[in-house]
Amino acid sequence: MMETNTSISNDQLEKSFVFVLSNVDVDGELPIEVAPNHFFQRANVQQIKKIKRLINLCKPSLQPYPLPIIYELDIIKETGDKPGSFRYQHKRLPEDKWRYWVITFEGINSEITYIESAASLLRNDLELGFTIFGKSSLVAGEAYIWHGQSLFSFFDSGEEKRPAELVTENELREIRENYDLLKRISPDHEHITRAFRKFRDLKSLPRNSELVIIGLFSMIESLITHCPSNKNIDDSLTHQIKTKIPLLSKRFRRDLDYGKYFQPTSEDTIWSKLYDYRSRIVHGEHCNIDVSLQVLKDAETVREFLREVLKLLFLLALNEPVLLTDLKKC
Repeated sequence: MMETNTSISNDQLEKSFVFVLSNVDVDGELPIEVAPNHFFQRANVQQIKKIKRLINLCKPSLQPYPLPIIYELDIIKETGDKPGSFRYQHKRLPEDKWRYWVITFEGINSEITYIESAASLLRNDLELGFTIFGKSSLVAGEAYIWHGQSLFSFFDSGEEKRPAELVTENELREIRENYDLLKRISPDHEHITRAFRKFRDLKSLPRNSELVIIGLFSMIESLITHCPSNKNIDDSLTHQIKTKIPLLSKRFRRDLDYGKYFQPTSEDTIWSKLYDYRSRIVHGEHCNIDVSLQVLKDAETVREFLREVLKLLFLLALNEPVLLTDLKKC
């Protein structure tokens, strides 16, 4: 459910804008056009003032204290006193280094959903937050709109503890490429756009929920698998994934680096362990990563890996929708 509030203000923004929730450093020249007449750029002083006011309006109700302003901090991960432990150090940034980023536009925000989907496919995906509209003939004062569940989930996920991710100018330009592909997707491949909607819906869940893992598995399966035959073990979901992913990965935009996520072992073993883990969640068993699943490291690593797999499948689906649609039937 979208929430809207309108208030009269003497302040007038030059343009409307959507705030980029993700805490990122940007390497490159700005602004960058990420969709027609939509520009990714650093927020100005007036925009930052409005962003900070809305951040505290949007915080989870269980957090009565002001949220840490992660966009004004340099968060450094340091080795802890005990083996394998770590801690975070927070240092204030000078104002010209604050990480408030916006996408500016004029008129209504009909393209934001496409832009958000396009930005979610970057290696370090960008998540968009609330939109603030400037004064116009359509708005009596200043209006803003947000998706409450997604915002609460983001600010309740421990993001204030994470160091900023680096996003390059070339990666930001990929948003426009992805946007153009999304706009061209044919109604004949509606299962792809339906999977995108579900991908956005996951942001409403608690970020550490086991349901997120099940949702990611479900969307991967929806893109490349068919309903298996009960009598044919070679038609199982696990078998389909283990045979199709290695083939498709040769066409992925980015390398799928298993070693970045998991302990050294074969691709086949990793997918077997992932489906063992999925089965435990679905059947209500204890879902700790025990000795039998230790190759997977931990639940956060599993979520990050599945998100990357899904993003790479989406990118391939947008570029070669016929291929994925045909492969789904095999």
